[in-house]
Amino acid sequence: MHTYPFGRASIYSLPIELLTRVFVLGALYDYPYAGTPFLLKPDQDYYATPSSNFQLLVSHVCRHWRRIALGTSSLWNMLHFREPAHIARAQEYMSRCLPSPHLFDILVDTVAEREHIPGVTLCREEILQIFDIICPHVKRWRAFHLKVRDHECKAAARQHLSTCGPAPNLETLQLYHFEDYLTSQNLYLATYRPPVMVFSNDLPRLKNISLIGVNLPWEQSPYLAQLHTLELALHPEKIRPPYEYWENMLRNSPDLQTLSLHYSGPRVANGDTKLIWPTNREQITIQSLENLSLTDLDPDYLVRLMGRLVLPGLRRLSLDLPDQDFTPFVELITDAKQRPRPSTPPSSPSPLCLTRLPFPSFSRLECLVITALEASADSLRHFLRGLNKLRTLEVHFASISESFIDVLMEEMDVEVKNDTASSPDVVLRVTPSKLCSKAHHSPCPSRTTSLPPPVIQRVPVLPLLETLKMSGLSGMKTAKLMEFRHTHFRTAHRHQCNGGVTGVPVSGVSRWIVKWNERWKGTDKVLDRLVEYGWEAEDGTLVHLETLPSDADEELEDDDAEGEGLEGDEEGELDADAPDNSDDDDEEDEDGTG
Repeated sequence: MHTYPFGRASIYSLPIELLTRVFVLGALYDYPYAGTPFLLKPDQDYYATPSSNFQLLVSHVCRHWRRIALGTSSLWNMLHFREPAHIARAQEYMSRCLPSPHLFDILVDTVAEREHIPGVTLCREEILQIFDIICPHVKRWRAFHLKVRDHECKAAARQHLSTCGPAPNLETLQLYHFEDYLTSQNLYLATYRPPVMVFSNDLPRLKNISLIGVNLPWEQSPYLAQLHTLELALHPEKIRPPYEYWENMLRNSPDLQTLSLHYSGPRVANGDTKLIWPTNREQITIQSLENLSLTDLDPDYLVRLMGRLVLPGLRRLSLDLPDQDFTPFVELITDAKQRPRPSTPPSSPSPLCLTRLPFPSFSRLECLVITALEASADSLRHFLRGLNKLRTLEVHFASISESFIDVLMEEMDVEVKNDTASSPDVVLRVTPSKLCSKAHHSPCPSRTTSLPPPVIQRVPVLPLLETLKMSGLSGMKTAKLMEFRHTHFRTAHRHQCNGGVTGVPVSGVSRWIVKWNERWKGTDKVLDRLVEYGWEAEDGTLVHLETLPSDADEELEDDDAEGEGLEGDEEGELDADAPDNSDDDDEEDEDGTG
């Protein structure tokens, strides 16, 4: 083992294996796939997270680190194309990665012709160069994300993806095409051609697919099965999949975990007998689905669609439904009369008669995100009262019914199972005004003598809520909401500490997160004080608010990060033999004497 002068052992004596591990973990710090397998979003202004530049930084520290970084092929397998300079960078990355079996993650982000800036953005010429570089290695693609905003770029993509051959290792595929056609002639030229077969229909490992404004030959795409993540977005009616193939995608994907629909879904028949949907009785059950996102869908269409889905394992729901009244949809996902009543497991005690049961797909929700939703106060009230397992709520109050905040500060009566010695679990049932409604025309099931009568407890709506992320709410209402939640938490906690009957464990909201930035300072002085000093209860408890930057701030941060990467390109990291500007100690290391 080499001996090092005093003061250098802490860094120069580290084994190569340990340094390699540090480099790999550092490159994952800005991992672009956090929370989703896709890099692009249907939002046209969205800027995908830049790939990490950590590997570039460590390769410039000294010659020793540079040799290790260049020899670690897994650091160079992300090929992100956003500017012409990235083409040469990708070629160098590939040369460092190709000797190994590592697979490539590829992003190609082009712009419309009228927005193209030569030397800065990618468009028609550059996309041809990129495909010439990456297509010979299609068998080593693991993820491929393509965004085109121009009909000639689309034509180039059609040509290359239809002739490149199988992609046996591709796990994630995202194809994005959306452009402003300006004239009907341009629209015709862009849409008259039928979709093409891609990758020779040979994608045996495909698990995640996102189609944004892109349609496929639905009847000739056998790889649309065994999926884990399915996203369909921005599809005009005529290019949406017929219900038959939509149903096949879902039924043939028993491990589907995430479903996202943004102005898309199965095609409506509109008089075509071949496209008629089956009746509501022919429901599709997806036991594995945990995440559902619904954006920009018509209320009637949404009711028809959701009426045919059963999602018993759903944990997260995201709703962005602006501009229309979605009361029928909210009533659907609240009222059990729309569904057959689920059978009670033999081991469970007989339930009491209830006038309402939570929608079986949503009764286990743990996270609810509402960006926009207009619905009646009564439907929202019944919806929230059924979400007794919800722990995280994210709401943009400026785009939701005004009654929503009032519903959040309501109380409700619940039944609590009063045999805690035999079962520590709390059975939570929303109690209607009359437990046995005459409208049911059936008597309540009799209780066995071994079960004591239930205890009625008054709790806030969403009693288990722990995290509340909000925007568009005034400081006054924010403080009022914080006081309401804290008061109920104190009451429940004091009752249990005094030896009362074990009841519903009302959670105190442990994380209050609000969207705020310095540019807004002075527009809402109450909110400014909450952000700066927190909220103080009468008992002296101090609750602090976390802040989220505005969308504009996030975009600026992304631009800065990407700019740092480009600055590194200009410093010559593409050249493996580039002269090193390190000090004399690095020269000593290069000689092998260090």
